[in-house]
Amino acid sequence: MRLAALGLTIGAILGLSLPLLAQQTAPAPSPVLIVPGQSIAGVVLGRSVRSVMSRLGPPSETRTVRDGTLYVFARFGITVYGDGDIIRAVSATNSLFRTPEGIGLGSSDAEVRRVYGAQFTDVVVEGLPGLAYDHLGLAFGFERGGVAVILVYTPHVQAQAAFISLPFVENLKPFSPETGYMSLSGYLRYLVFQQSGIWLSYREAARIIREQARVRG
Repeated sequence: MRLAALGLTIGAILGLSLPLLAQQTAPAPSPVLIVPGQSIAGVVLGRSVRSVMSRLGPPSETRTVRDGTLYVFARFGITVYGDGDIIRAVSATNSLFRTPEGIGLGSSDAEVRRVYGAQFTDVVVEGLPGLAYDHLGLAFGFERGGVAVILVYTPHVQAQAAFISLPFVENLKPFSPETGYMSLSGYLRYLVFQQSGIWLSYREAARIIREQARVRG
């Protein structure tokens, strides 16, 4: 009951109440639905950032990233990646939001792979290690084995402002010329920052390197 009430509250706040059937020409976007390659909670790729602000109000934080501007609407757990005034990607950290298959925050890595398959790329999603399904326009960032952030972007086009492919460094020799005389964790953090402007924590970098070793061996 509490979850349903919260869902209704989110819908009311976002201004997504359903019109009368006789008046609607298309189904209204769900206030809690994540549509791969299209939208999160009715925030639709390709539309204007101004339209989001008219619904959600001013962002709690605005940051310039390498390929555009990031708008954080912390109250709703929504982050918008804008290219000028055009929405290029949207991410969610709201536990109410779900994909049509029921995947949302807290879903396990195994659940994501079972639902969406093995055709993914290892990536960093908002500073977290994760998986990207480029053919769907859908990516997941994981923390402690569960989904912590979900990103929607244009299918077959990587949203470089939001995530990047993870460099494979486990097979390199630490503190050598090939790693710039850095540790493997330090070198991975450096590479990720150079490509995305995001600093991984040392703990996450070490975890990623252990995972790379497990996959290789």
